[in-house]
Amino acid sequence: MTRHVKVMLTAILLAILPLSQSCTKSQLPIVVVDALREDGSPSQHGMNQLQEALRVVDFKVSNGDATDNADVDYYILAGLSSEDNSATQLLKDLQLPMPGKKEALRIQKTTYKDKPAVVLCGADEVGLMYAALDVAKRISWSEDSDQPFKHILDIAEAPNVQERAVSAGTFHRKYFEQRLYDEEYWEAYFDMMAEHRLNQFLLIFGYKNNQYREPNFMAPAYPNFFTLEEYPEVRIVNVSEADQERNREALKKIISLAHARGIEFGVGLWDQIERDRRYMAAVKTGIDSSEYPPENIIWGLTQENLIPYSKFAIRQFFQTFPEIDLVQFRMHWEAGITGEVALQFWKEIFNILKEERPDIKIEARAKDVPDETLYDGADTGMDFRVATKHWMEQMGQPFHPTHINEDNQHDRRHGYADLLRYPKRYGFKWRVWSGGTVRVFQWGDPDWMKLFAEGSHLYDAVGYEFNEPLYFKMNGSPHDKKVSDLLNPDYRYYTYEFERYWHYYQLLGRIGYNPDTSSDIWTKEFARRFGEEAGPHIMDGLHQASKVLPRIVSSSYLYERFPSPQGWPELQRLGNLKYFAQKSKPSDTQQFASPMEEAELILNGENSVKRLPSQTSDWFRQTSEQILLNVDLAEKHIGKYRNNEYKSTVTDLKMLASLANYHAERLLAAVQYNLYEKTGDLDYFDEAIACESRAVYAYGKMAQAAGNMYNTRLDFGSNVELFPGHWKDEHKRLVDELAELRSERSAVTSPAQKLVLAVSVNVSDDRDPPVVKLERLNSAKLNQPLIVTARVEDPSGIKRVMLRYRRVSQFEDYASAEMKLNAATGYYEAVIPSSLFDGLYDVMYLIEAMDKKGNGRMYPDMDFETPYVIVHLNRFRVAKIDMQTVTSEMDPGIGGSGQF
Repeated sequence: MTRHVKVMLTAILLAILPLSQSCTKSQLPIVVVDALREDGSPSQHGMNQLQEALRVVDFKVSNGDATDNADVDYYILAGLSSEDNSATQLLKDLQLPMPGKKEALRIQKTTYKDKPAVVLCGADEVGLMYAALDVAKRISWSEDSDQPFKHILDIAEAPNVQERAVSAGTFHRKYFEQRLYDEEYWEAYFDMMAEHRLNQFLLIFGYKNNQYREPNFMAPAYPNFFTLEEYPEVRIVNVSEADQERNREALKKIISLAHARGIEFGVGLWDQIERDRRYMAAVKTGIDSSEYPPENIIWGLTQENLIPYSKFAIRQFFQTFPEIDLVQFRMHWEAGITGEVALQFWKEIFNILKEERPDIKIEARAKDVPDETLYDGADTGMDFRVATKHWMEQMGQPFHPTHINEDNQHDRRHGYADLLRYPKRYGFKWRVWSGGTVRVFQWGDPDWMKLFAEGSHLYDAVGYEFNEPLYFKMNGSPHDKKVSDLLNPDYRYYTYEFERYWHYYQLLGRIGYNPDTSSDIWTKEFARRFGEEAGPHIMDGLHQASKVLPRIVSSSYLYERFPSPQGWPELQRLGNLKYFAQKSKPSDTQQFASPMEEAELILNGENSVKRLPSQTSDWFRQTSEQILLNVDLAEKHIGKYRNNEYKSTVTDLKMLASLANYHAERLLAAVQYNLYEKTGDLDYFDEAIACESRAVYAYGKMAQAAGNMYNTRLDFGSNVELFPGHWKDEHKRLVDELAELRSERSAVTSPAQKLVLAVSVNVSDDRDPPVVKLERLNSAKLNQPLIVTARVEDPSGIKRVMLRYRRVSQFEDYASAEMKLNAATGYYEAVIPSSLFDGLYDVMYLIEAMDKKGNGRMYPDMDFETPYVIVHLNRFRVAKIDMQTVTSEMDPGIGGSGQF
């Protein structure tokens, strides 16, 4: 919970007079009535921003009492719905409901004292701030002072997703401290978050500095802020008491700035011990291995004192920073405390937090955490939730994977695994490792975000967390290295680099708050930045380009690049062609086929309902064409708006278009190379080389488009094989590998014997899959079978229709049932057996349909909606927590979700 003082704000009344009249500003009878407004409140922040917006568009605002002064032209009335004030009274007169849910708001255009007026009403401080900021933005769009309310909409909104969080990492000491001590940076950052309705910020302490090349920073965080009297030997040699005091003051200031804008502040205490190899060796022996330890490493922790020190330090940390609203722990081996002792350790930590901060939110990272620890956290009665990776440590599709890769199917490394069990004992939160994927390019896709927001409610989760852009910047770099700029100086157009990603933050917050948010919030901003004519094309191009990286992660990726310290799809070529052809595996194995799978289908004369690499290749190529079409149209209309922001944005669009073309050709090359490997047919080898040549050309176009826009050394990881400094470095490797491939082909002097394959050749022009109208069954009864029906049509005839179903546990594979045509109804039908509806999990299903020409597809269609249906059970109340169901009275659940 935000820890600012609640404000008794009864009414704020602004009377506004346009400056277009002949009188001077000092003669304008402007009146502002402000009752019981307190410094540092979110509502004050909102109202200050609103008044500033009015001044910018040439209105004068002053404080005073509301009068019947005839010179007053416009009124803005604002207040909380819980109070009696002018705003709420006017809404009552209009017979309009008051906002009641946390962060809810109402904006209403009306009249007051026979003059145009706008009412702003919030259910709480944050809701009122959001209303004021929305009106401020819309007033700034006014073309003339005669119609200041022209763009203001009548709005009644409440948050769709409760917690909408952004997280930042602390990988590099100099980079972190550069931001930590810059108060103006945080004011600008939190201003942006508040405007876009992001209501939670998480600062992650302790995550490995890539490949252990540099010591991990803030691992653990405590000695950066204080030294425990009980353990004075635990220290950082180059962090003095003065440094600690400065760090404490800076962090407290940051927290207060966040709270003043309605933003909860959380910390991630991920590591309880340094994982640097030198230090781990010291801990293993129980002694410090060096009389003069390296700088930036925390020394003094041993096997003997680690656990008692950590308990003292965690208590001290929250006594030092009682303002913190949320803490996230990593609880598996990477935290440094493992085995049987870890169970007792975390139980004690939960009890310490309950003593010190019973109101704090606790998030447990899901990876490898045992059930006992989760239940210990839940048993505290505190706000305890599991935080899990949404899609690997990358940014994939907006829905939860239909079937995660088998390599991690039976662990809790990512996804919801087996954790969505009932009766529900803990909360849930979805963590998108967007920083593993979107490291430097601009991103913004409202369609992606809408579908993600919809899916984020699974298991009644409290919300989501995304990494900020540039999350991994300086990861792996020496801690004293100068912080590098993203763009070269001639192309900078912002004060702080995060400002470049305004649309990313905008969509994360506004669509999460309200998926039906009016799109003029961003269309007007694109027009302001790039002009009325070019703006729409830049916007459409960015929306299209932002689909490329999630599709790469989902379908055209090396699954071994799962970890964010190893995967960077914006830049990596993903190995040479041979390696990619053999190792490329989708991260959603239900929706996408690998290059090896398609090769085997071709050789066996079979078809699949999965999206084949050849089909994904078409998708990449078409998407690239759409991006470049919008770039061309923007070029024709940009005119006077050809500034650095335009150049930077267009560069990203061109590069993403080329990246899409690279994967379009790389996928085809991989399929052809696999065919060559399996048959020895040199025609396949030649075609593979031809496709790879086009892929290398496309990647070269990406490197060319980058030009000298980006820094030639992008610091995002220390492994120079996986994290080259620039696209030109990776392109050189591709060129060299292509030469090796051609040399290998030249060495084959005689053609291999061709195999005679029984391949079914589809000579039809029909490439369209069946049309399926699916009856969605979103709820079911306990221990009863469920009949699923669908209408399936295709001019070529229907070959087969299959129902695929499983419980909502990623540990399980899908079962299958053939759907039979019911001649009486014209619908295909199949049954999900009652055994799946035992109450332990909800159930999910999808349909596969194929026509007689071999065209197949899964429904619901992932290109338009979540590609499966979740069936929530109407459960009985459960008397025993150990999952032995002892029924008492029927509990229909809340919204079909089965709450207990």
